[in-house]
Amino acid sequence: MPFNVAERVAVLIGEVGRIESESEDIYLSLGRLFPRLVAEMRKSSETAQASLDGFSSLKEGARGAASRGASAGVEPAGGAPGAGGGLDGMSAFAEESSAYFRRIHERDSAFLARINESIERLSSLEELIGRVRLDSEEMEIISLNAMTVALKSGNAGKAFSVITDELKRLSSRTISLTEEITARGRALLEYFSRLRDSLGELDSFQAAFFADLDKALSQGYSELEGDVRSALEVFGGLLADAQSVREPVQNIMQGIQLQDIFRQSLQHVSISLEEARKSAGEASAMGSGSEASAALAEELAFVAAVAELSGSLLEEIVGQLDSAAGEFAKEIEAVSRLIEEVEGRRAAFIGDPERVQEGSVDASRFSAGSGRYLALKKDVIGTARRLSEQVRVLDESFKGLAGLLARFQNIVVASRIEVAKNRTLAGVTTTVQGMIELTERLGADVGGAMATTKDFIKVASAAIAEYSGGEEAGRRSAREESKAGTAEGDRLQATLRSVEAGIESLDGSRVAVARAVGDFRLYTPEFIALIAEARGALERLRGLSAELKRAQADLALLKSTVDEEAGPDAPRGAIRSDRLKSMIERFTIFTHKRTAGQIGNFDVEAGVEAGDITLF
Repeated sequence: MPFNVAERVAVLIGEVGRIESESEDIYLSLGRLFPRLVAEMRKSSETAQASLDGFSSLKEGARGAASRGASAGVEPAGGAPGAGGGLDGMSAFAEESSAYFRRIHERDSAFLARINESIERLSSLEELIGRVRLDSEEMEIISLNAMTVALKSGNAGKAFSVITDELKRLSSRTISLTEEITARGRALLEYFSRLRDSLGELDSFQAAFFADLDKALSQGYSELEGDVRSALEVFGGLLADAQSVREPVQNIMQGIQLQDIFRQSLQHVSISLEEARKSAGEASAMGSGSEASAALAEELAFVAAVAELSGSLLEEIVGQLDSAAGEFAKEIEAVSRLIEEVEGRRAAFIGDPERVQEGSVDASRFSAGSGRYLALKKDVIGTARRLSEQVRVLDESFKGLAGLLARFQNIVVASRIEVAKNRTLAGVTTTVQGMIELTERLGADVGGAMATTKDFIKVASAAIAEYSGGEEAGRRSAREESKAGTAEGDRLQATLRSVEAGIESLDGSRVAVARAVGDFRLYTPEFIALIAEARGALERLRGLSAELKRAQADLALLKSTVDEEAGPDAPRGAIRSDRLKSMIERFTIFTHKRTAGQIGNFDVEAGVEAGDITLF
């Protein structure tokens, strides 16, 4: 033979064997890949669902705890929500705390108003004290005038002289006492000013402090709850969409179940080519002559028939492989588009600046604010108490002045009696009348001052006791008020600590929600990696198809070369059908047998249809 048919067939056998080995490797790798892919798909779904359930738990978890606390009679704002309390419990705590502090603010404002009103009443004291001093100084002058008249009266005026001397002494004491009262009045005014400043600072600070507090609690929890609710809604929809990846993955699995068919088909090609190699070897060993020529023609015809059969089998394999790869590519693209779409929506939600919450009150800033608030309250109460005590001391001074006034009145009565008895004292009648009028004015001014201080003491003391000791303090003893004040202060401090813990819980929840939102994943990294690996397997399948097409082209070339070698005059019916029949008995796919029968022009018995044997 001008060319070595056996050698070319041997090369084709090696090529088909290599392709068979490579296809087995590809499909075995796919067989290992897809169970892992399905497992990761399930894991992705379970992980995402667990994250979604975590958001639900965060929102709903405290409902039972909150109702148990209410049924147990827990005071509003009596404690911070537990670490795992959930947003419902946090929100209830926020509402209770805000209501509690609103009540405190209202009570503080009422106290400030009452103290301010009491201070306004005390503003008349300065004028009253001034008038008492002027009246006392005038009384001293009158007493000096009366004493002069008495001295001019000689022995007749001695008794009256004693009276005027006492009047002068009382006037001096009254002036001295009014100076003392004036000094105390000035100190009182300083306390007034200090208390007004403290009250104004407290009112201004607590208004801003409670507003921030209300925002930190009510608005903070509301915003956080909205964040969780939107995350639940968005991620729930994303999860439902993400789970639709199951269908294309299942389709891919169904579309690649061809390994057994490919292996059997390639084995049929190998069986056929091995028979062709044997036939080519026999043909090359033949001698010359007519019988040898006939035998050679028959062997070449067999080789050509096998090449045609093998080419047909490869064409069928390539068609199945291309179809499977096309479906594989379509479903992989569907999976990739779905992943890209839902991951894009997830990233857009996470990065949305409208969703990110701002303005959380950190616990350290609140702690400093609550410390300042308590210090201001303590300063106001202390200043108010000192003011009240100063007013009590001033009231005692007025009582002393009232005692002097009573003696003034006695002296005035004695003066009137003495003037009535002694005609020589008729010249002091006007003086005595002036004494009477001054005494009445002093009595009215001192009485007004005492009424003012008593009113202040009554109102301010009650307000201070109520403010520092609770709403029932006005009906308690001093010791009880002190205990009540301590208890109320302790409760306020405990509540502020609870609120601070609540703010820490809020900030912790913000961080937890932000982390949960940021960490929410629809697919595990392993699933994404396996999809990329599946893409690589798809490219290998496409490469395998190209190799099969080259082998198919080589078989077509072998057939045409053998036909050319046999010559145009070679008999076309030279192939022995029984030889083909014997060969295809080893075939396991009926369509391949039928193809061989069509080439060899013989009938075959029914067998296994192509596609009945699958890997998965």
